[in-house]
Amino acid sequence: SQPEPGSDLSQAIQDHRNSSSTVTVDLPSFEEDPDKMEKVQWGDFTGKDLATAINDSYSEVVQWQRNLFNVPTGKAGEKFIDEVGKVIKLFTTGSDFEPVALTMLMIMFPLLLQKPSRSSKCKDHVRYLNKRLSLWQEGQLDSLLSEARAIQNRLTKKRKSGEENEKAFVRLMLQGRISAALRFIGSQSNSVLQITPNVLETLKAKHPPPAEASIDSCIKGPLPRSLCEEVIFENIDGRMIYMSAKKTSGSAGPSGADADLWQRILCSRQFKDKPSELCDTIAELAKKLCSKTINPSYLKAFTAGRLVPLKKKPNGVRPIGIGEILRRIIGRAVTTLLKPELVNNTAPLQTCAGLAGGVEASIHALRRIYNDDKTEGILLIDASNAFNALNRKTALHNIRFTCPEFSKYLINLYREESDLFIANSSEIIQSREGTTQGGPESMGFYACSTTPLLFNRSTVDNTKYSTCLSHTDLKNVWYADDAAGGGTLSHLRSWWSEIQERGPLFGYFPEPTKTWLITKPEYADKAQKMFPDIKITVEGHKYLGSFIGTDEGKEKFVENEISDWITDIQALAKIGKTEPQLAYTAYVYGLSKRWSFLCRTTPGVAPQMKLLEHHIKETLIPPLIGRDYISDESRKIFSLPARCGGLGFLDPILMADIEYECSLAATMQLADAIFTQQNSLEVDTVAISETLKSITDKKSSIHKQSLEQIKEESNEATIRILELASEKGASSWLTALPLKQFGFLLNKQEFHDAICLRYDFKIKGVSRTCVCGDDYSVNHCMTCKKGGYVTMRHNSLRDLTVEVLGEICKDVGKEPHLLPVTGESLPTGSNIKDGARLDVSARGIWTPLARAFLDIRVFNPQAQTNKSKSISQ
Repeated sequence: SQPEPGSDLSQAIQDHRNSSSTVTVDLPSFEEDPDKMEKVQWGDFTGKDLATAINDSYSEVVQWQRNLFNVPTGKAGEKFIDEVGKVIKLFTTGSDFEPVALTMLMIMFPLLLQKPSRSSKCKDHVRYLNKRLSLWQEGQLDSLLSEARAIQNRLTKKRKSGEENEKAFVRLMLQGRISAALRFIGSQSNSVLQITPNVLETLKAKHPPPAEASIDSCIKGPLPRSLCEEVIFENIDGRMIYMSAKKTSGSAGPSGADADLWQRILCSRQFKDKPSELCDTIAELAKKLCSKTINPSYLKAFTAGRLVPLKKKPNGVRPIGIGEILRRIIGRAVTTLLKPELVNNTAPLQTCAGLAGGVEASIHALRRIYNDDKTEGILLIDASNAFNALNRKTALHNIRFTCPEFSKYLINLYREESDLFIANSSEIIQSREGTTQGGPESMGFYACSTTPLLFNRSTVDNTKYSTCLSHTDLKNVWYADDAAGGGTLSHLRSWWSEIQERGPLFGYFPEPTKTWLITKPEYADKAQKMFPDIKITVEGHKYLGSFIGTDEGKEKFVENEISDWITDIQALAKIGKTEPQLAYTAYVYGLSKRWSFLCRTTPGVAPQMKLLEHHIKETLIPPLIGRDYISDESRKIFSLPARCGGLGFLDPILMADIEYECSLAATMQLADAIFTQQNSLEVDTVAISETLKSITDKKSSIHKQSLEQIKEESNEATIRILELASEKGASSWLTALPLKQFGFLLNKQEFHDAICLRYDFKIKGVSRTCVCGDDYSVNHCMTCKKGGYVTMRHNSLRDLTVEVLGEICKDVGKEPHLLPVTGESLPTGSNIKDGARLDVSARGIWTPLARAFLDIRVFNPQAQTNKSKSISQ
């Protein structure tokens, strides 16, 4: 949230920024060499003229529409990846190109991968990429810019801000971006706002000017040790970069290179050893960022981002920052490496720095605090514009004490302002305060920066620090900027006053109008007198997606949540009428997780899930599977996971209590540490592993018991169907993401027919009688000889096998002749006739150079001749 100009909170923030009790923060110095590029030459450009040309080119290309083609396979693609690595090495080796190397990297993508036309083909991309690579190596920057401008001038303006939400949902689902797609439909739907003067002013207000560090907020004393031993960063290698790239997703930053493009050049095996070499080069870049102090002007293009304004209900603006994918890949690798240090320095009272189950443990612990007889109230503090208002100078000073290993990386990223380019606008906003939301490092940075607010940590004289108040008097827990504490009202009043006084010193501005006190009924009058400036409730309030308070308040909260989920289900059901596979995938991997989280963190919600289950059964499932209604027997089957023969439409009534019990068990150690207000977290990893394994076994056992119960109540035909659907690999088509580029997308008829084949449902839109004269059924369509479909299915698999083997083997043949038999003793049933053939042959399948012969067989397990056989037979 952002305070209104002229409000009390706005004035408090301004008063703090004008405070005179400031101190100069001495960050590590960096090399400044104004003559570093004097001898550099690239094409016709030399020295400072080169730097000016590259920076001007960057300022231009970041305003272009994204119009990039995929890096083509073959020598052209390999040369491009090699050139990307060379440019990064200009920076990592400290060459004379170092001041502009990363800016050069960011302009490479829009200049070299600019799609020549909307309908251009791969061969066109190869031709233009080879041409542009030659121009790039010759330093012909003007020629590259001229060609790219010509392309951009002919592009029609995209207006995705006016795109229909359902179309946006489909587009994102086809890319596998489920969470992003779900934001466009149902109760959480939003849209990109047009850049109007009011929106622009709001965006600027949410990115305040930098504040000076206060003498009372900076940890004092000598550094406890050297900032870090550089040797620890040797663990950042090509493999870690590869794994980070695989896990990174999202839209492109200013350069236009999105996660898919970076994954292609870092993870694909189609470019021989080039991706591996590039991963190694980026690992060297990550090491340098973590261990050396770098001139911030060298990193301007690396730290820049795009700023997208989304509509925030009811009438607000939510700024979304989108950084460069390369920065996010490196950030993920660094935070993965330093996760033990981050957890050690922030846990257990700040739970956002990579703690497994941190949110759930915070909720469980706070509920225990609320239910404690000694607790008179729970204070939930909300801060204004928290991530963007964090005092960056104070945070960078303190990070050297709170997590020294993380400090150089963060100082390199945040010591100077970064540019935020606004979509569909020429305006540039400076990010001069706070952290970059969405960056992998941001949560760890924020957690370490707010640690002094949790502890009386003003000096470094002691190795142990006490909480702000005695832990027997007040118990508090933080998840990023969401602070919560419980205790007596007098101690909560002291804590609230302390947060109001000390918080602004760190850039944490508590907002009274959005801060809630949950008090027990007998203390309500007392609370009104002690807390006249904040909101007070005796029923309870939402906390981190769950609810803390009375049973009556919890029921109202869950009822409101279910109302929103029903809206989501109705929106998915509407889409499911035309795109059932997309709607199914969005439900199983996205939407269902919303109430799954509530069930894990809120006790006793199973009875209220009846209404939700009704809408899942009656509203959602029928259009997704192409039926008018589903029976109770089918609903039980569909509630099983896909691996057990179901569809993964888990019954929320059945799973609610189970999920809560499992969450309590999984987070018990962390929740106990929060409840007892431990200063450090000591985790029994062996016990946690055993607990997680027991939870997995418990859930698996529950599903198996449900499956066995369904079998006991079903006829032989249904049992057979469930056995076949439970076979390994039988559900791979169902659980795969509908990625269009890989051909995994099924249209409405294909998806409905696949469901019919899976469960032996009658296929819609077919005649009752086959052309052969027999009654038409799913089983008959799999075995009928008329029309040659049996042979076509066989040949389709044969041809697919040949195509796949052609990628990895040599001398792949289709229907090769076997050697003639000349008296050899062969097993009974062998084809000993001259001219005998098998389906596929290839060299190198089992042993090098040896030729193997494969026979492709397609059979129908439901055919009359197979019905008496078991699945294994």
